[in-house]
Amino acid sequence: MKHLLPLALALITLSAHAQQATEWKTILATEEELKGFPPEQVHLVDGLLHVRAGHGILVPQPHPDGAIRALFHFREKTSWPQLRIRRTADVRPQDSEYYEIILNIKMGETSINNLFLNFTSKGKIKRLAVVPLPKPFVLGEYIDLELSAVGEHLKVLINGKVAFEIDDKSISTGGLWGVAADQAWFSKIQVRSFVPRSSDPRIAQLEDAYAAAIERDAPLIPHIEAVKALDDKYVAALDRALDAATQAGNLDAALALRTEKKRLQDEAPLPDDDKATNETLKPLRATYRSALSQLTTQREQRLQTLREKFLQALDAYQAELTRAKNLDAALEVRKRRDIEAAKAP
Repeated sequence: MKHLLPLALALITLSAHAQQATEWKTILATEEELKGFPPEQVHLVDGLLHVRAGHGILVPQPHPDGAIRALFHFREKTSWPQLRIRRTADVRPQDSEYYEIILNIKMGETSINNLFLNFTSKGKIKRLAVVPLPKPFVLGEYIDLELSAVGEHLKVLINGKVAFEIDDKSISTGGLWGVAADQAWFSKIQVRSFVPRSSDPRIAQLEDAYAAAIERDAPLIPHIEAVKALDDKYVAALDRALDAATQAGNLDAALALRTEKKRLQDEAPLPDDDKATNETLKPLRATYRSALSQLTTQREQRLQTLREKFLQALDAYQAELTRAKNLDAALEVRKRRDIEAAKAP
């Protein structure tokens, strides 16, 4: 949670200007989302996305301007983990084009000092930059990486801080984003789009009203603060349980509780189930999971109500423009509608 509040404030500030930023959306985090990919190429293990050789685990990118970020976990046998954005769709993988950031970890290495920012076209790599890491990235650690592409401007963030920026005209479109690797482990893979503010006064009015309704009825920052408060309570409960376990000489419980506390502090995701969880930890995690689900569901239900009203208003405007034979304007409304509809859970 340590990076979320500053990012939320930046998102709100950005939304008031020419580019409107959607909220971060987590992707590739459930078995349901992975059904369309070969199981030998990707699966979830211990709450992490384990990716193996292939053409990437990619999902539709609704708008060419956007950002993707993820936690990269440096485990044994990690090799060449990547984030990709603006990957061309509807072509053979070997004919595709995309931007990527890649950690140049070769199989067996235990430390690296930089990452590469590339443009790849039909298998040929154009190296845009070698970006130094703030400190060596070593086996057993994780790092938060982000790549954004807005117009011609590319930006790399490392642990929430801007590490490199460049303008590049290699590709301005693209339909997919996601992760790839020879073998790697990821978590907290998130995406968001940057949508230019519409020159159509009617669309701009609808979007402003929608943004105001979200800020009024389902604001982001109070939600983040509520989750942070819940995390703090959970850490306190884990500390109490850890004290009790150590005093009782229960090593297995103490180790499980210590690991859980580190998982929370590292912002690693909760495992899908608790079948293999230590019995002392199970009730604590169940209580936390229930409370977190309630917070998330409450806000998403409020957002969904507002989203449905906004989509209905766009549908009505699209139909009005179509009847008036203003087809290009109607198509623009549809594009914006599709971007918003894609955010539904």
